[in-house]
Amino acid sequence: MSRIATKIKEARIKAKITEKELAKKCGLTASYIIQIESGKKVVNEKVAENILEALGEKLEFMYQEDKNEEKPVTSIEKKRKNNNKDEFYTVEPTEQWSDALANIIKKFPIYETNNNKIVGYKELPVLGKKIDGYSWDKVLFIKSPDNKMEVFRIKKDDIITIHLTSEIQNNCIYLFEINNKKMIRQLRKESNNKVIISTGVKGEDLVTTELSRIKVIGKCIKAEFELG
Repeated sequence: MSRIATKIKEARIKAKITEKELAKKCGLTASYIIQIESGKKVVNEKVAENILEALGEKLEFMYQEDKNEEKPVTSIEKKRKNNNKDEFYTVEPTEQWSDALANIIKKFPIYETNNNKIVGYKELPVLGKKIDGYSWDKVLFIKSPDNKMEVFRIKKDDIITIHLTSEIQNNCIYLFEINNKKMIRQLRKESNNKVIISTGVKGEDLVTTELSRIKVIGKCIKAEFELG
C-alpha cells in the first residue's frame, strides 16, 4: 500500500467517517475510495489533494518525505547515466493509471446549436463534481452557428460552454429558444415582463419581446476557439 493511500485511510478513520461519506464530500464513489485505501487504485496528486483537503489534511509533506527516501534506480535512469546525455523516453500508461483517470475525466458531447447533432467531444477533469465552478451535470457544450456575436468575441464554430439555467442576469449572454429557433444573444429583462435581445452591435435595432415568448436554456460562460 502506498504512503498516500495509508494517509487517506488514517485521516478518514481519524475523522470518524465512512468511505461513503468521504466519497460524497469529494464527488467520488465509495468503491473508488475503498480501492484507493486498499492500494488497488493509483491516485494522482490532484485527486489525493482533494480527498485529504476534505478530511482537513494536507498533501505537501507526503511528497517531501517520498523525495527524502532512497529510491531504487530504474533501468531508464541507468541508461541515462551510462549515456551521459539528455534523452526522451516514452512512458506507457498502466491499467491502474487508466482506471484512476476514468474516475475524474468525463467525455462531454459538443452539439450543433439548432439540430442537437453531436459534432465532437470534450474530455475534461471533474473534481468535486464541478467544471469551471459549475456542477458537471449542468454544463452543455455547443458550437457557435454564426458570427453575429462577434462583438463579444464569439465567432462561428467557437465552442461555447453553457451553464444550464432558466434565470436571466441582465446583460449576460444566453442560449435560448424563440419561435422554435435557438440562438445566442445578450439578454436584458425589463420590469414589465419584457426582454431586450441584442447582439451588442452599436446602433443596432434592438428586439424587444415578451418574457413568456422565450425559453432560456442556459448562460454562456466561456467561448473557445482552435488555432489554425
